[in-house]
Amino acid sequence: MKICFLGCGNIAQAIIDGLLKSGISSSDIACIERNELRVESLRIQNLQIIELESLDSMDFDLIVLAVKPKDALSAEQSIFKIAPKATILSVVAGISLEKYSQPNAIIRAMPNTACAFGKGITAIYAEDQSSVSFKTANKLFTKVGHVLALQSEDEMHRFTSIIGSGQAFLFQVLNTYLQELEKIASTDQAAARSMFQDFVSSLGDSFSQEQNFESLINKIKS
Repeated sequence: MKICFLGCGNIAQAIIDGLLKSGISSSDIACIERNELRVESLRIQNLQIIELESLDSMDFDLIVLAVKPKDALSAEQSIFKIAPKATILSVVAGISLEKYSQPNAIIRAMPNTACAFGKGITAIYAEDQSSVSFKTANKLFTKVGHVLALQSEDEMHRFTSIIGSGQAFLFQVLNTYLQELEKIASTDQAAARSMFQDFVSSLGDSFSQEQNFESLINKIKS
């Protein structure tokens, strides 16, 4: 599987990190990125840095479109102008397939940053879910976590709010817990953070044993 990332911001980097940890070779990942600081970071990972214009001479299974929403439509058109037969995997939030110039040649996905740890949750959608390209996209995200194939593109909005962006809300709540714990353990901040890490980890352990939140709450209330 050979993949090219157009744009290597936070979500692209999370996917790349997860792919490398899963065993994908760095030689199978190419990146198109203008930010020099990011380029240096990508080179440290032994990733190939290429120019957009070279897409016509290279054979990628998927081109991952990971630019800012304001740049997505023009970037898609640039890709198809250079590589007309390309398959684009868009991880751009808020841009529906119908807005692109060639919606039939695009797979839409919404991963989250947990992909970096192989624990991502990604929703994917395409008009043709029987295609080889869709199966390749599914395989890609399976390497970095869980995949949910949506039956309707409209479901992407709900998924984005719950999973795609939902982590940020949970992080905000957990940050409040951490700050309060650090106040209590003010003389040993390292110990406080170690305690907090176990506290967060224990939440997942509890759910793995008892997958019913009402029951988990009742055990604490009792």
